[in-house]
Amino acid sequence: MITENKHWYAVLTRTNSEYKVRDYFSVQNIENFLPVQPHMTETNGQLSERLRLVIPRMIFVYIHPREMSIVRGTMNVYDFLRLIPGHPPTPIPESQMADFRYMIDYSTKEVILTGEAIPRGTSVVVAKGNLKGLHGELVRYEGKYHILVRVNLFGCALVSIPANCVKKEKE
Repeated sequence: MITENKHWYAVLTRTNSEYKVRDYFSVQNIENFLPVQPHMTETNGQLSERLRLVIPRMIFVYIHPREMSIVRGTMNVYDFLRLIPGHPPTPIPESQMADFRYMIDYSTKEVILTGEAIPRGTSVVVAKGNLKGLHGELVRYEGKYHILVRVNLFGCALVSIPANCVKKEKE
């Protein structure tokens, strides 16, 4: 397996096939990340916890550019997400992907994704709670404090957090 020059890429899938594509990638030994979070739903008065896709029709892969044909040839995959149509797939910086994955994996609150142009916030690191160690920006969004992680390719991921749980990052 190729280990150097690997990058994270966003892959577009057919509707309702994200889990199948994830399983195909796992069988092919392609490192992947499908962002899901627990979500409470009510059906006939009964509460149940289900996994919710954070970004429908998208899965992330960590591959060398030579492995792109394997990914494209996987059943139910449309293509890679590109910043400019017709150009090569756009890699996602490793640090952004690491912070995004950490937020998804460890947040007990719903992660909000937005393409809004949110002004830069104060660079912080979470000092306590389940997101301890997460680097991001402290911003006010919809009247509440949120920690924000920017992912250049598709916008911002935010999760609400008390302002006393973060500390300003040293420059």
